[in-house]
Amino acid sequence: MNDREIEVVLRRYTERLAALGPVPEALGWTKGRHTLRYRILLDDWGLTAGDLLDFGCGFGDMYAYCRDHFPGLRYHGFDLNPALVAAGRARYPDADLAAGNALKDGLSGPFDLIVASGVFNFLLADNWSFIEAILDLFARHARVGFAANFLSDRVDYRLEHTYHADPVKIVELAYRYSNRVTLRNDYMPFEFTVHVDLRTAFDREHVVYPEFLPDVDGV
Repeated sequence: MNDREIEVVLRRYTERLAALGPVPEALGWTKGRHTLRYRILLDDWGLTAGDLLDFGCGFGDMYAYCRDHFPGLRYHGFDLNPALVAAGRARYPDADLAAGNALKDGLSGPFDLIVASGVFNFLLADNWSFIEAILDLFARHARVGFAANFLSDRVDYRLEHTYHADPVKIVELAYRYSNRVTLRNDYMPFEFTVHVDLRTAFDREHVVYPEFLPDVDGV
């Protein structure tokens, strides 16, 4: 993401915030589906404690979801746009929210889990390099794993400003970081989520990951 694109993204969301207020629609989330995305990003990890980074947090609404569903997780939100973070701090004064350019300045981490919702949806001059750079960043700062959602290119209609990723290419990229990868394309027809689990140690006798041992006969 170059400087001009950063300026465009910052202006887009700041103007939406001014026009609509701190609502999901100001972030481009319509039809009330953002909480479903949170569930898909978070539920499969089985985490009851640890540090969670919501990368591209917007107003930090995932904090409220975690408070209700994962009270043991320590939520941290990070976003490029300081105006969105300021609105989030007013709404959630107990949430740890910060603004900055992670590709330029890095992350404070490490975190147990890093998730990103909607971060890769806007068309850039070079989306693939941006995705690679962000996932590299996640892999360096996550202990347990990371997950991100994407608009799929398996569609018959696209907006001119949106980026649609090839699920096969994203999964191939995910395998750079771990051989424990999950693709979820079962919750919405035109979006998908990839989970990259960095917990790669497995039971050598039965050749399964530890949490699946109870499902192995004779164990």
